[in-house]
Amino acid sequence: MRLVNLTVHWLRHMHDQEDLVVIKNTRWANLPAEVLRDVMKKLDESESTWPDRKQVVACAGVCKTWRLMCKDIVKSPEFSGKLTFPVSLKQPGPRDGTIQCFIKRDKSNMTYHLYLSLSPSLLVESGKFLLSAKRTRRATYIEYVISMDADNISQSSSSYIGKMRSNFLGTKFVIYDTAPAHNGCQIMSSPNRSRRFSSKKVSPKVPSGSYNIAQVTYELNLLGTRGPRKMHCIMHSIRALALGQPAPLMNLSAASVPHR
Repeated sequence: MRLVNLTVHWLRHMHDQEDLVVIKNTRWANLPAEVLRDVMKKLDESESTWPDRKQVVACAGVCKTWRLMCKDIVKSPEFSGKLTFPVSLKQPGPRDGTIQCFIKRDKSNMTYHLYLSLSPSLLVESGKFLLSAKRTRRATYIEYVISMDADNISQSSSSYIGKMRSNFLGTKFVIYDTAPAHNGCQIMSSPNRSRRFSSKKVSPKVPSGSYNIAQVTYELNLLGTRGPRKMHCIMHSIRALALGQPAPLMNLSAASVPHR
């Protein structure tokens, strides 16, 4: 137990990813699997909030052994209620709780930044950056490019992960991903579509592009977009695990979930 505590204390004082990479060439890389597991579990439990949770992410980047150990220990947001790795942003959230986030909008350049709220009192002052989006108005629709980079928001960037497109009235939104949600997912076809997507974000076995994964429709009311509106969310593919079923993946042609 003392060794575990000392190791956790040492990891907490690492300044950045480069400090942890040196572990590869030291005896820390040869820690017994049982000790390493105890260290990772304690670090995962103690560093439960950002910015301290960055130590867990840094440990996952040390080597393949540490990465697999972190992947096995760190639970998805559905079960832990925590956002840890970038892939967490595409996973279901907790069923019995919420993950509080907020959006900062810059009207001058039409950009939006999504942050994870670190505490209720810091709702508008600070937060953990998650995603960014840039709004572009076309002749018949509005498009939002979504990126994991706060500054470089473009489809040619390696941080580009998808986009959202709305109709002219802002009553229907279609969400596109760079990777297919399932094997039968159809790529978006357009005569003017550019193939400027990063191959790092998707599997080399599937073509890179824009895949229609979900859509949201709003019902108009007397107040237009300023008042409360009923909306319908449709996801074309939902993992059966999220529905409490045994199959690894279930494709739904139309899974409509009305929400007020």
